[in-house]
Formats: sequence, C-alpha cells, structure tokens
Amino acid sequence: MKPDTLPPASTSDRRGLAMAAALMAIFTTIFASNLPTPMYSMWQARWGFSSTALTAVFSVYVLGVVATLLTLGSLSDKLGRRQMLVPGMLFILSGGTVFLLAESIYGLGVARVLTGIGTGIVTGAASAALVELEPNQNWTRAATLSALFFTLGAFAGPLVSSLALKLEVGLDIWPFALIIVLCIAAIALLVLAPWPADIGQRQPSFRFSQWRPTPVKVPRALLGAFIFAAAGICLAWSTGSLYASLGPSLAMQLAGISDRAQAGLFAAAWQLMAGFSQFACQKQPVNRLLLAGPSTLIAGLLVMAAAVWLSSPWLLAIATLATATGAGATGVVAIASISQVAPPEDRAGIISAFYLMAYLTMATVVLGVGFVSDLIGFGNTVIGFTSLISILALTLMVVALRTGRTSLW
Repeated sequence: MKPDTLPPASTSDRRGLAMAAALMAIFTTIFASNLPTPMYSMWQARWGFSSTALTAVFSVYVLGVVATLLTLGSLSDKLGRRQMLVPGMLFILSGGTVFLLAESIYGLGVARVLTGIGTGIVTGAASAALVELEPNQNWTRAATLSALFFTLGAFAGPLVSSLALKLEVGLDIWPFALIIVLCIAAIALLVLAPWPADIGQRQPSFRFSQWRPTPVKVPRALLGAFIFAAAGICLAWSTGSLYASLGPSLAMQLAGISDRAQAGLFAAAWQLMAGFSQFACQKQPVNRLLLAGPSTLIAGLLVMAAAVWLSSPWLLAIATLATATGAGATGVVAIASISQVAPPEDRAGIISAFYLMAYLTMATVVLGVGFVSDLIGFGNTVIGFTSLISILALTLMVVALRTGRTSLW
C-alpha cells in the first residue's frame, strides 16, 4: 500500500511515532546539556582552575550552538527534519563520550563545544518537526510539548548529577554513560520510526553538492512578531541561565546552604517548576499569559533579591518556584507566537533564529554575571540582575498592551 493511501489509523501512528522520536531527541539533547551543572565546582576543586575558567567552560557551549544556528539552522527545511536530527544526536553522543573520558578542563571544553553543536542542530529541526506533525494545527499544543520536554531534560540533567554527587560512587562516570545510552536509543527511534510521507522530507530539487551555508534570517514582514517573541524567550531564559550556571553557587554563597548536592537541586527544581508551568499554560488563553507570565517573573525576582539580602534559603526556594512559573508561562507565549507566524518553507530557519537569540542571551547573562561579580561582588550582581530583568519584563507587558497583542489570540 502506498504512503498516500494509508488508512487514518496508520497515518496517526506514523505521526505519533515521529513526534515521539522528535521529543526524545529534544529531551536527550537538553538533558546532556544541563547534566554537568552541579559538577563544575567539583571539577574546579579537583583540577584547580579559576572561577573565570569555570564560567568560560559553561559558556563555550554557546559558541557551538550559535555557530551551528548561524550556518545550519535552515538546512532541515531543504534536507529534511530526520536527516538533520540523526547527525545532531551523534554530536550529543560524542560530547557525552568526551565528558566521560575528560581528565582536564580542556576535555570539558571540547565536550561542551560538541554538545553545543548537537544542540544547535537538534533544537531547530525538532521544534519545526513537532509543529508540522501536530495533526490539528494546534500551535499552542506543539509549542507546549516542545517546551515541556525541553524543560524536563533541563530538570533531569542536574537532578541526576546531584544524585551522583550525593552517592559519591562513580559520580563522573555513570551519569555520562546514561547520556550515551539515551543518545543511542534516540538515534534508533529516529531511524526506525515511520515518518509521514508529506512532512519534513527532503526537497526534490535539493542537491547537497550545491548547498552553501546561509545565515539565519527572518523575513521583513515577520520582523515585528519575531522581535516580540524573541524578547519573551530571552526573558524566560535569562533567569533559567542564571540557575543553570550559577544556581548552586547562589545557594551556597548567598543563601547559606553548605551541601553541594542540595545546592545543585535548586537548578533542577527551577527547571521542574518551569515545566509544570508550561504544561498548565496549555489550557490558558495566550492573551492572559502575556500578562501573567512576566508579572509572576517580576514577583519572583523581587523575592530573590530579598533572599540574597537576608541570606534566606526559604526565600530562595520561594523565588525559585515563582521565577520558574513566570518564565515558563512567558516561554510558552514566545514559542507559540513564533510557531504561529512562521511559514513552512522558512520555519526551521526562523525557529533557529529564535533560539539563536535565546542562546546569546544565556551566554551574555552567564559571562556578564561572572565579570560583574569580580567587580562588585556576587550578591550585588544578583540584586542588579533581578532589577534589570524586572524592568525588561515590565516593558514587555507594556508593549503587549499598547500594541494590542493581548487581543490577537
């Protein structure tokens, strides 16, 4: 039986398996990207490198992501979604293997770059695939699934490494062996799952020998919508990147928590709460989320400033939950809005540009906080960070109201 004559049940099965493969690719990629977070201080103590080097190791990952998004971000529009996802997962597999074998800070740097390249390939192609595979044109559902598995991976990564630190048995071996196993499983599912014949396939006219890397670009007609959506995701990721890179340091240095494994759980808790927030937002009107998300983020940032000022673990816990809730809602709005306006022929390229802005924000926040901390202290820097992001979140709400975006959904 030809693919275009398959009965509805078979077509549905094809979509379901293909979506499962794309979601597993997202989860495994982000799991691998976030797993090392609680371990950086352990490696620093073991190998004796500076705090500046620690920040650089975390941030060099972004170089791989950005370089990939700038050159290969739109390739899956022509080559095919699955044809890009499999090589992307091979890069993630290579990064996990190098982490497993690393014996110095240089090995960590190589592993982070490989992971960054894989992340840049996977995120754009998988997100575009999910939008196309959604059978009912439910943009919010597709965006929520993407964001949810993204966040679950970001939660599970530091949770597993915190558990390894607590157990102190093979703490830098079995977590990375788990990455390798997940990568192999994701690649197998991508290769074996049947893919709908009319979705995410290679364009007949495409010839790889004639292809040249093209910069990520956004059509001029969509520039306003893109800027608004990018601003939303940058707000969400700015707080997430603080927890992902410096969350354990924040808990230990400013909130009085001495146990390294417990401090690492703050990063995991932030990601988990953000995931719950995104899942809950699936049934909420987007115009409501445009206001509720940034306002909740602002409230959480104010509590974070109070936690730093009073050295309170309990206030930091409240701030973690509140900022994650606000960031999760804001992220869903951003992803849903960009998915809705992006045409199929440019979808992967536009989504890659969207994630490019998010990753540049992540690198800027991490490097900026590290640099400013050396000048004015970590505590003062965190308070300054909460003030700046609160102002930007308030600005986003004002723009949404004045441009009438709250009435577009």
